[in-house]
Amino acid sequence: MTNAELIAGFAGPLFVAVAVALLINRQTVAGLVTGVLNTPEFIFFSGIFTLLAGLAIVRAHNIWSAEWTVLVTVIGWLCVIGGFIRIVWPEHVSSLRDRMMGSENAITAWALVTLLLGAFLTAKGYALV
Repeated sequence: MTNAELIAGFAGPLFVAVAVALLINRQTVAGLVTGVLNTPEFIFFSGIFTLLAGLAIVRAHNIWSAEWTVLVTVIGWLCVIGGFIRIVWPEHVSSLRDRMMGSENAITAWALVTLLLGAFLTAKGYALV
């Protein structure tokens, strides 16, 4: 098993679970996004964990190749960048999050993209395809 398959095996089911939760609880999530999850304190601490996850992914798999495993590298780097931004500019992330996830329709769209990505990574991580 490669590092990309191992990471996909962790990230894929996580993405699927989060996406399903978002789809089932759109109204609750919309309230969370504009409430407790939108405080600078929460954003700062979530940035620490996001940066840590991204660094772990990039350290284990930083391979830019023309195959599916590049998704793992891209996800890792997006986590590094996103975590850094959350730590350094939590107030700006708050306003950006309001614009991107402020409605149930936006949450549905993000959840569907996450569900597809999660299903693909799960299939690759567990050698289903």
